[in-house]
Amino acid sequence: MQTILARQWEKRGGSVAACHLCAHRCGLKDGERGLCQVRVNQGGELFTLNYGYKGALAMDPVEKKPLYHFLPGTLTFSLGAPGCNFDCLGCQNHSLAHPGKSFPGVKDSVDPSALVDLALESGAKSMSFTYSEPTVFFEYAQDTGTLAEKKGLYNIWVTNGYFTPSTLEDLDYVRAMNIDLKGFTEDFYSKVTAGRLEPVKKAIEASFRKGIWVELTTLLIPTVNDKDEDLDKLSAFIAALSPDIPWHISRFMPLHKQSHLYKTPRELLLRAREIGKKNGLNYVYIGNLEGPGYTDTACPECGTLLVGRAGYLVTTMRLGKDGKCPHCGTKIAGVWG
Repeated sequence: MQTILARQWEKRGGSVAACHLCAHRCGLKDGERGLCQVRVNQGGELFTLNYGYKGALAMDPVEKKPLYHFLPGTLTFSLGAPGCNFDCLGCQNHSLAHPGKSFPGVKDSVDPSALVDLALESGAKSMSFTYSEPTVFFEYAQDTGTLAEKKGLYNIWVTNGYFTPSTLEDLDYVRAMNIDLKGFTEDFYSKVTAGRLEPVKKAIEASFRKGIWVELTTLLIPTVNDKDEDLDKLSAFIAALSPDIPWHISRFMPLHKQSHLYKTPRELLLRAREIGKKNGLNYVYIGNLEGPGYTDTACPECGTLLVGRAGYLVTTMRLGKDGKCPHCGTKIAGVWG
């Protein structure tokens, strides 16, 4: 088993290790693991168990993250490692996100330099830390991402946003994030994710103000987070931060502990999109649902189709690196090349 000394923690009172990586801020006694199950106190020091994990590697379209305003049409080299600081009832990657207390750690690790070489050889434009929760494989992501940036690759985090301000300070290598804004009540976050809403809101605001390109995703779960009042408050929160932040409304598929529910109806997804637009959001997308224009990017001023998509495939691209609408000249928010 390979363990390395963790970052973002401090010793506190005897043998207690206080983790500052995420908003749970676990205080761990000798032998205890954090809620993520991949950080452990050994002899009064905090170690990470998932450094170098190589089981979840793939080449993805960047649209799959989903990011629609960050290098559209390019490929991103994607990496995931065991562990998560949430326990979502409808988790799509439960076996990776929750390895359990029996997870022994990584036996055969992959060096960050080898990952970056693979990404470069594959022709990827970026690296994505995704599939589980990058916050809890922070050390591996930081070492890999810092090296990737030096080699000319962009770095992306796909995250639940439950990281602390001190963790965000060490994410200077990250250029883009898709952050889940899973709902907009504390009751929802407590019951469905085992987390809290307020730290996520603060992380979204701080990441945006740090200059990271931010897009947000809400998985719309029927009867759980689909009230008009809550969607109105959620989209108003985004618009108040910036009307140019893209909001991805994703269709729910019954999984894990929510397998008794049903797929999100089309009319509910369309209603959520209209609520977002009513609150002034310029870019509202619907994911996991086939339909005309649900994933297309249009100019908010003149309506010109700028980026057409079929699934994760970009079929039309009318934006240059300057990001201006070719018809009216409006600057379209994003990173285009």
